[in-house]
This record gives sequence, structure tokens and C-alpha cells, in this order.
Amino acid sequence: MSIFPFIDPDVLAAAQDNTLPMFREYAYDYENNRLLLRDGQTYLLEGNEALRIWIFKALTTERFRYTAYSPDYGSEIDTLIGGLNSRVILSELKRFIIEALMVNPYIEELSNFQFTQSGSGVRAEFDCTTIYGKERITYDIKEVRIT
Repeated sequence: MSIFPFIDPDVLAAAQDNTLPMFREYAYDYENNRLLLRDGQTYLLEGNEALRIWIFKALTTERFRYTAYSPDYGSEIDTLIGGLNSRVILSELKRFIIEALMVNPYIEELSNFQFTQSGSGVRAEFDCTTIYGKERITYDIKEVRIT
């Protein structure tokens, strides 16, 4: 047992030994917000492709709202409201993204954050280094504005 009750020592030990099983997630259609089908059946993706789906779902799920999820899962991006200084918003966005994603033992580092205004929100781009390699992640955050 860990002295920190929110850290699972078994997952931590597995991550340190590089004995994590292959990360798998069901293929997902971001545009239509549903699982993808192949021949009428859902199917699994592996590695960084699967982690992209997990990242998208973790960032779009409101933390503490759904009892089906652990309090560690999801983000607090939805708590950002208008009227804040742009530097504060950008700092908070970065913090919320890091907090939401670094709970995953397959993710090793998040870096090179860039935020740009796009339409009715902000586009976040960042590098995500996983146990499978580095990926550039793009995520659109709706209804958050920077000036």
C-alpha cells in the first residue's frame, strides 16, 4: 500500500518495470460521438492510436460529475468561464490538461503547449510522449475564449 491513497502501487510498479500490457481502446468516431464499426462490429485499436481516443475522452469528460468514473478521471476545463485574464486562462488550460492526462501510466510527458483562438473556442496543441513514442495532439476546447 502506498502512503498516497490515490496512487495504485501495482500500476506504478508495472509502469516502472515496463510491464504494462498493450493499451487498447475501441475505435471512435469523434465527429459523430460514437464507436466505429467494421462489418457491423466494434473493434479495438492499440498503442498511440488507442491513447488518442483515451485522451479525447478524458479531456471531454467533466471531472467529478459522473459517479461511474474515478475522481482522477476527466478534466476541469468546463469550469473556465469568461471574464478571466487571457494569461490566467491559458495557464489554467495547460494545468487542467496536464492533470487530466498524467494519471495515465502510459503517458510519460506533455510538452510544447500552444493555444490559439479558433472559432468559438481555443485550439490546444501539445506533444504527448507515451511508452509507444511521441505524438502531436490537437484538441478543440469549445466556449473558452482568449484575446
